[in-house]
Amino acid sequence: MKYLRFFKNNNLSRTIQLPIFNSSKINNISLRSYSTLDPNEKEKDSKRLIRSIAAVLISGAALFGIFHFEKQRVNERKKVVDEGEGKPLVGGPFSLVDLNGKPVTDMDFRGKFTLIYFGYTFCPDVCPEELEKMAKVVNAIDAKSDEFGKDPLTTLFVSCDPKRDSIKSIKEYLRDFHPKFIGLTGTHQQIKRVARAYRMYYSAPPRSLDDDDADYLVDHSIFFYLIDPDGQYVTHFGRQETAESVTEKVLEVMRKRNLEIAKTKP
Repeated sequence: MKYLRFFKNNNLSRTIQLPIFNSSKINNISLRSYSTLDPNEKEKDSKRLIRSIAAVLISGAALFGIFHFEKQRVNERKKVVDEGEGKPLVGGPFSLVDLNGKPVTDMDFRGKFTLIYFGYTFCPDVCPEELEKMAKVVNAIDAKSDEFGKDPLTTLFVSCDPKRDSIKSIKEYLRDFHPKFIGLTGTHQQIKRVARAYRMYYSAPPRSLDDDDADYLVDHSIFFYLIDPDGQYVTHFGRQETAESVTEKVLEVMRKRNLEIAKTKP
């Protein structure tokens, strides 16, 4: 056994016992350890490696099969929804009042595609933006009269603030957006029922019902709904949609219906 002496700052020395081995002995030990490997062990290791690889391949194939099966199931569900089954329960019968004070129901708007938007005339920014978008959609659809006929699309504005939105105020409000917009209102209970049917959330503070205070905001969903000529819900459009994207989707739906009608004719 040999020793090494380390010095520090020339004032302190410390002796540490470090064994120094002969390198030739180490090499001999290493060579002897490798030379003693059993050839049978090598063969067993190879077989274990092959089995592990096979297991990984089989597991991968099984996972791929499961993924492919689930993908087919998802596509089948999507196909069912596209064919009209399993659609969300949106829309239904309603009874409101038009801007002439005349009672109307959903039946009065059958026979044409309809866009429905819920809002209120005191809305500071969202409602005007959405109504301007709807006006652009109406103009774009009207421009296709050679394909769909005159006025193929009806647009309804349903007030969700019946306390402040009188027939007169709704008329004046809609006049700024499009002459073809049809305004509807009703009692608080009537509005509540139609909103529930269309899964439209809206909430006003208690004073919107209980007293004469007119300074409040109504929180409501920002959607407008596309209803087919049979009164069935087709889809809805959110705030993120542009007038161009809405127009494209509405035209697609209308053309698809025309093709279906054409197929039924002799």
